[in-house]
Amino acid sequence: MKPAFFAYTFVLALLVSVTAAAQQQRRPQRWGGGVDDERLHFGFSFHYVNADYKITLKPDWQQPYEEGGVPVADSLYGVRSPFQQGVGLGLLADLKLSENANLRFTPNLIFSNKTVDYRYTPNTVNSHERDLSALVRATYIDLPLLFKFKSDRKGNYRGYLIGGGKYSLNVVSGKRYNDGDKVPLEKLLKTKPGYFSYEAGIGFDLYFDYFKMSPEIRWVQSVGNLLNAREPNMYNHPIERLMLRNFQVSLFFE
Repeated sequence: MKPAFFAYTFVLALLVSVTAAAQQQRRPQRWGGGVDDERLHFGFSFHYVNADYKITLKPDWQQPYEEGGVPVADSLYGVRSPFQQGVGLGLLADLKLSENANLRFTPNLIFSNKTVDYRYTPNTVNSHERDLSALVRATYIDLPLLFKFKSDRKGNYRGYLIGGGKYSLNVVSGKRYNDGDKVPLEKLLKTKPGYFSYEAGIGFDLYFDYFKMSPEIRWVQSVGNLLNAREPNMYNHPIERLMLRNFQVSLFFE
């Protein structure tokens, strides 16, 4: 299933919500499975993620990287992180605090690799390519704890704002990060296995006869430095700080 499917589904859900608003006077109010009347209820979710790194470079980031006093890479003139797509699956536990506020725990499994691209000067001292990419493999278990603030229900829909924080843990096997026997060009850009982040978003609850569906968009920003530079190499050498940010489109079913 292509990641773009989730984005298309979200747009379709928004169109459905607009249609529901226009027809709410003629349509009987749906039950939505009764989830709004329950103190605690559960659900599941699907996610499309578009993520990149916000990179802070060192003052001397353009200088060639050396090992043992010997340059192994040429001078840099560009370091960037392009957006990469990912997908995820999740569960949901929702605690009703009041008619317009809920506390939500939404653990997710997110598959979202990232890359950092390096552009080197054309003055060739070494034989490596002028454009290189470092892949960061990542499969995260996300543990968000969020507050959901809802508007009053209008017919078969209502809007809401959501925000809070989460802890994420990269569960990719440590064997994939073992690069001790690799040459400099084959070294890996490594990140810390766990990090905290904050997030905020907006969504709509759409009520059906036996369930409630909620399309949602969310912005996520990590806290602190994700870079693991305990073993210097040509890829982490120019970087002072890495922060992860992503744009997430989700569908919740409750």
